Amino acid sequence: MRLLLIVRTRPLPGQEAEYHRWYDDFHLDEVLRVPGFVTAERCAPLEGQGPESTDDGTHLALFTVESDDIAVTVAAFREAQRSMARPPCLDPDSISLTWWRLLGRHTASATAPPGA
Repeated sequence: MRLLLIVRTRPLPGQEAEYHRWYDDFHLDEVLRVPGFVTAERCAPLEGQGPESTDDGTHLALFTVESDDIAVTVAAFREAQRSMARPPCLDPDSISLTWWRLLGRHTASATAPPGA
């Protein structure tokens, strides 16, 4: 079964560079060591298209997870979280994790003309 873990976070004001360095150079690999985690992607909103609420995290991390037993995978992730560092550049109030299961997938045809 393919799952997604969506994590929303934001850096503390003035610590954006350190936050991005920590996420890219350390944290993504840390999470990908958890069994079942196969990809990690980071996203930021387009300029002027940010979160509507200031309570929301300003950045997303999308993790693709392959698992035959989600309970085991979630338990392994929670156990790994206990040893994952929370750097001082990360706003602890912004952390939000949501697990998603895929219901279906469609892709655009490479041969279909635009607008078809």
